[in-house]
Amino acid sequence: MRSEDWQALVMRLRLHPSSPAFTALDQHETFLEEALFVPQSMRANELVRDFHAPSGQLLSFAVSHELGHVICSDGSEAAANRIAEQLRSGKYPECVKSLAPIDELYWHSHLSGLPHLQ
Repeated sequence: MRSEDWQALVMRLRLHPSSPAFTALDQHETFLEEALFVPQSMRANELVRDFHAPSGQLLSFAVSHELGHVICSDGSEAAANRIAEQLRSGKYPECVKSLAPIDELYWHSHLSGLPHLQ
């Protein structure tokens, strides 16, 4: 989706404003912002700053995170981050339908420096 239209959509859906991607599990659709594909844009520079990742890795991070939601049919950001990390490490993704509160806390604190993708 064009970056010019992205912020209005994200705000209307009440998603995190810095998020460059989101998945609608019920509709089986994933949406990706144009800036993930155009690394020289001003918005791509914002994403590099917000996610502390090189522009060449932003698309990989976003897609692996959204795959985390899809693979496990789970809307949890902690679960998606965990699956994304497994995928990027070349591991087989292991879904855990419901993480115990202590596990949610661990994954939240483990990834606390990174803004969450939706």
